[in-house]
Amino acid sequence: MTRKHVIVPPFRDLDPELEVAERLLAQGNPWLAGVVAALPDEQAAANRLNRILAGTGAAPRLVVAENGWRVVQVTPWPGCGDLVSGASGLAELVAFGGWRRVKRCAVCAQAFCDRTSGCSRRWCAGHRPHAESRSSGVH
Repeated sequence: MTRKHVIVPPFRDLDPELEVAERLLAQGNPWLAGVVAALPDEQAAANRLNRILAGTGAAPRLVVAENGWRVVQVTPWPGCGDLVSGASGLAELVAFGGWRRVKRCAVCAQAFCDRTSGCSRRWCAGHRPHAESRSSGVH
């Protein structure tokens, strides 16, 4: 049995866009919520995500990041920046880690992006174990 090795980027490089994606998902953004609602049909989810990126007039740009280069989506018109940013982050996450990294919270069913190295997260930010102690400053 051969083992398939996948190179996964440090997800902290995707954090700005993924934070926007999770915020929009938590706010019930209909566009990104539609992408998640299409799962587990990955092709349908990808089609919806691609329509968002194409429909906003986003254009790819190569930019310098901490650990090299990465592709980001830049929007030519104001007003859709968060949607482009969130959709781009979600697209990069899926490209590097697959749709299995887009999950729903085991407690409240809120969609979130699993950025853990083992793809083992089961809860949204509000329901992660010890979330209350972290937010109150107790560690």
